[in-house]
Amino acid sequence: MVIVLEGDPVLFNQYGVMAVNPERHKYAKYKEAMEFINWLVSKEGQDAIGSFKDKSGHQLFIPDAK
Repeated sequence: MVIVLEGDPVLFNQYGVMAVNPERHKYAKYKEAMEFINWLVSKEGQDAIGSFKDKSGHQLFIPDAK
């Protein structure tokens, strides 16, 4: 298979995460959401994201939490 297009900014697909406001959504588990968010942006979480690969060993995500 030949790569047709790679590196074009139009292909940039950034993911994000945020906790919902527990005052507006009473059933939201804000504490747990913040624990997850803090893990995602930690070195451990960023390493886990960066090491996620498909069956062929290709990296699927590039961590970019700052």
